[in-house]
Amino acid sequence: MNSLNDSKPSRYSKLRHCTRFFILFLCLLCLAISQSNTLTLNFTIICMSTSHNVTSPYSMSVLDLMLTRILQKTYIYTASESNSLFSAVAIGAMTAVYPFMYIIQKKGSRSVVTLVGFFSAATTALIPWMAYLGFYPLLAMRFLQGMGLSTGFTLIGIVTRQWSMQAQGAFFFACLSCFFQIGPIFTMPVAGAFCTSSVGWPAVYYVHSLVTVLIFSMFFAFYRENPVSHKFVTELELSKIQRGKGETKRQPVPLSEILRDPVVLSIWTTALANFMGIQLTMQFSPTYLHKILGFSVEDTGPFSALPQVITAFVKVSAGYSADKLGCCTPNISVRIFNSLALGGMSLTFLGLALIPTSQPYFGLWMLVASCAIIGFNCGGFFRCSAIYAAQHNHFVMGMNSFLNCLAALLAPVIVNFFVKYDTWDEWYWVWMSHFVILFASNLVFMYFANGTPAKWTKQNENYEKIERSDIGSISGDDVIVIKF
Repeated sequence: MNSLNDSKPSRYSKLRHCTRFFILFLCLLCLAISQSNTLTLNFTIICMSTSHNVTSPYSMSVLDLMLTRILQKTYIYTASESNSLFSAVAIGAMTAVYPFMYIIQKKGSRSVVTLVGFFSAATTALIPWMAYLGFYPLLAMRFLQGMGLSTGFTLIGIVTRQWSMQAQGAFFFACLSCFFQIGPIFTMPVAGAFCTSSVGWPAVYYVHSLVTVLIFSMFFAFYRENPVSHKFVTELELSKIQRGKGETKRQPVPLSEILRDPVVLSIWTTALANFMGIQLTMQFSPTYLHKILGFSVEDTGPFSALPQVITAFVKVSAGYSADKLGCCTPNISVRIFNSLALGGMSLTFLGLALIPTSQPYFGLWMLVASCAIIGFNCGGFFRCSAIYAAQHNHFVMGMNSFLNCLAALLAPVIVNFFVKYDTWDEWYWVWMSHFVILFASNLVFMYFANGTPAKWTKQNENYEKIERSDIGSISGDDVIVIKF
């Protein structure tokens, strides 16, 4: 371990004390590429419907022959089949959340997350082959591909808890949650380039698979769940990370206490409403902009991407602000940020319900505002979860992953319930229903929110009486418990 005092401060010596930010960036890449893999079909399904004229030379390997046949075939799916292919990802992620969370609790996050990443790469590479075999093989592979997303929020909870300084928790979470926005930014240009090239749409999946393998290989090589066991972490940086925090070995999750805790239940209620608002805007913004507000197809694409860029900026800014806000206690600050996020989004949905089609640009900027303001959630119920659940936040965050997938399935159900012909009157009820859901859930959170650690996070006597010999034998799989 390096000394706290460097003889001559330099730019290099300063970088030596920033390993936590490299871990933050590396985990963000892992989360983003996992998200990108599940979005590949969303962007390639259009170009898959047309066959490519590929000449077949006399001497051709079996692999080249299969690739040629994949390109020569057309893949046309009904609306019901397309919805099933998109929903299969969410169902796969929901199915795998708690099994992988249990394995992470037993084996640690490094090896499990790496294997899940390689599994995501394999399923992505097999998508073109399964599409060639038929709809049901492709549907099954999409289900397996969705399992690659199942460790996302659990990893966010662990990294935020283990690697951030006590005064940087919300900032770490805000940065890591930007994978929602970064994923499409990578997939869109890659899909557009290969779909119109001579190599064809299967290359989109192979490139994503290759990038996934490279990123998760780096993750396995450099990531450690415990900063104590990371050889690049200096004593100075470790003291910053551990300052004001307790540490112990991995503890069993008090499942019954968590499931019966009204604060945790209010966090999950708020999370579901949060994800329902996000999924509504992510999935149906292009439809609303084009069919209701009357924007052209050419304008709909950039206008749909604009909110995601602004949201990422708001998230990072809000996370930094939540950590630096010293004028009020966490009990108050989590309520302020949550009201800005969910309360603000609910009011923008109310505005969208009332704005007439004669004012399309007013509606556009109201939609942008609804996407951007939800970025304050990192200082709201997410920060409340990190403080209240402390060392068990990975379990609470795992449930958030499940709720995000559930919201992805509920969004088209709610929209299809109200919308038949894409008229303004029909969309009025879509916006109003979500206004009520978000506004009510924020009231629930305001009542139950707690900015102090729960009683079931307190160390018991067995963990408090750890002798120095045990502390000296901490392994890479041991967990530092952070007390906010």
